[in-house]
Amino acid sequence: MDDLLHYFAYGSNLHPERMRRRVPSAQPLGCAVLTGHVLRFHKQSRKDGSGKCDAHYTGRPQDRVYGAVYSLAAAEKAALDAIEGPGYEVAERVVIHAGTQRAVFLYRARPDAVRRGLRPYDWYHALVVSGARHHGLPEAYVERLAAVAANPDPDAGRAAKEHALLTAGA
Repeated sequence: MDDLLHYFAYGSNLHPERMRRRVPSAQPLGCAVLTGHVLRFHKQSRKDGSGKCDAHYTGRPQDRVYGAVYSLAAAEKAALDAIEGPGYEVAERVVIHAGTQRAVFLYRARPDAVRRGLRPYDWYHALVVSGARHHGLPEAYVERLAAVAANPDPDAGRAAKEHALLTAGA
């Protein structure tokens, strides 16, 4: 049996179907919170230029990023690394999960991939919000996520494919 890793998802990987398709061994373990960070949509996608999520470090204990912890087979991490791509770097952090501290890995935007004024595409934004609701993240946090402005994707084919994830596996 493969060794298991613990991954903290806070962006589109919150969506269970997206995560299942990317990492078949992934099993959700529940909600968690990362302190000293804020969620921003300022990581520029290398594929389409849109804004993607980043757990941006602030160091302020009152700042929080909510997400979900997944266990996954260590052998599948390389595939997830490739999907997340060169604009993200792997970071090890400690989150609060089920009332205790848990060591996890997550993806943070590389400084050279951060741009001001970016917006996510509507399908990406919908995956993040839907995933947050699915995992039962705090309602006030979900409302803040839902209020983020998003742009329509000019690539209708990509948009249709990504929107289909929202109802797949339901």
